[in-house]
Amino acid sequence: MNTEIKEIRKKAGSFSSRNFKTGMYSSIILAFVVAIVILLNLFVSQLDIKVDLTDNDIYTLTEDTASYLKDLDADITIYYIVKEGSEYEVLQNVLNEYGKYPNIKVQWKDPELYPQFAAQYTDEELTPEGNDVIVVNNATQSNRFIPFQDMYITDYTMDYATYSQNYSYTLDAEGQITSAIQFVTEESHTKMYVVSAHTQEQAATLGEGMKDLIEKANIQLEDLNVLSAKEIPADCNILYMCAPENDITEEEFNMYKNYLENGGAAIFMVRYTADELPNYNKLLEYYGVENTGGVVLETEGNYFQYPTYLVSPFASVTDEISSEFSSQDFIVTPIVPGLKLQDKANMRSTITVSEIVASSEESYAKTNTDESSEEESIAKTENDISGPFSTVIQTVDTYKDKTSKVAIFASPYIFSDDYIDFYSCKNSDLLLDSLDWMRGENANSIAVPTRSLDTVYLEVPLKAASMWAVITIAVIPLAIIAVGFVVWYRRRKR
Repeated sequence: MNTEIKEIRKKAGSFSSRNFKTGMYSSIILAFVVAIVILLNLFVSQLDIKVDLTDNDIYTLTEDTASYLKDLDADITIYYIVKEGSEYEVLQNVLNEYGKYPNIKVQWKDPELYPQFAAQYTDEELTPEGNDVIVVNNATQSNRFIPFQDMYITDYTMDYATYSQNYSYTLDAEGQITSAIQFVTEESHTKMYVVSAHTQEQAATLGEGMKDLIEKANIQLEDLNVLSAKEIPADCNILYMCAPENDITEEEFNMYKNYLENGGAAIFMVRYTADELPNYNKLLEYYGVENTGGVVLETEGNYFQYPTYLVSPFASVTDEISSEFSSQDFIVTPIVPGLKLQDKANMRSTITVSEIVASSEESYAKTNTDESSEEESIAKTENDISGPFSTVIQTVDTYKDKTSKVAIFASPYIFSDDYIDFYSCKNSDLLLDSLDWMRGENANSIAVPTRSLDTVYLEVPLKAASMWAVITIAVIPLAIIAVGFVVWYRRRKR
């Protein structure tokens, strides 16, 4: 009996021991922490917080799109045409970002459940795999169909060394969807006619990448054959003149002049050429710009690789074209002719001319490019013309209650594919801002560039890889052993 009582007292005493109390306290704290973590996870999951960790923010709308959607007052529905289970996750996440704005609803439509739904908006064939998008303005029923292949672009190049194809993948979901929203909310649409009759380099003068951005800005492009035209078409909102290699005719000069005097808008590209272009230069002079005839060379620090590839900051900031740029922004203008503004005494009183971008004070225009050696052709001579020179010019002409707008760019290659995305230059932004200025006060083109979906692998140089191998395999383990030995040795001597 006494033995049992002692056993019971022993067990009861164990519950009041210090070890038991410490263990119980630790268990309660642990349970409390686990409960807090579970509750916190449940709370955070309800907030739908997501962080875009992709290299080029493919799941995040750009600031331009976000600002535009924030001020949007139209009632928009985006229909996502896709079979259940066939959703493309990246596109789905992008659409969810649009659905966060109050005036935009995103609705899924399974073409198997609603086989005739898309037909009321488009007669184009749906993508077999699905993932097409239709953007609708609910008030006007204006709509635009976006096939999946316009948002997910696959391209390939041939590797002739291995006779294999290298594929690249590009996402253009935001660019196409934002463009469609702008399209269905616009009251009228802009058409720009491109004149390329006097050059063989239309692709270089206006590259495919720049054309894509212009079309995303909902500006319709159409070629104009001025050699057979009697006048500029009545639906021409903007005229784009590719830099001519040979001169325009007198009839063309009068046609452009009459179009502009009736309130038209035009972009004139100018190239350096040894040939005389009297009619085209007369057109430039009519809008306050003189062509000196030389090719501009920059001095050290103001060019890229070669002195004729100018890197120029903005010379002035105007409310119409370049107000969003700063003195830190720049454009690249390859092979620039020596344009200068006319003296005010020689300008027509009805025009206002602004120099947007210019070369440096140290630049000069070569009038003779036939020297025998490269050193001689670059070196400045007494016959060369001193700078600065105008590379981007804005002219406004108000005559007989009509206002015409002209932008002059002193390079045929400024909007080619090689330079619209050249480092952080503003070439493409400058053209889009110029087009907005010509379109009117309410124009705000948003042309979101495409985003690469290709996997970028980290490449570590052999020297760096060898150094880190030695550090991780030898140095760090030996350091840990040394520290352990010191600790052991000190404890042993106590």
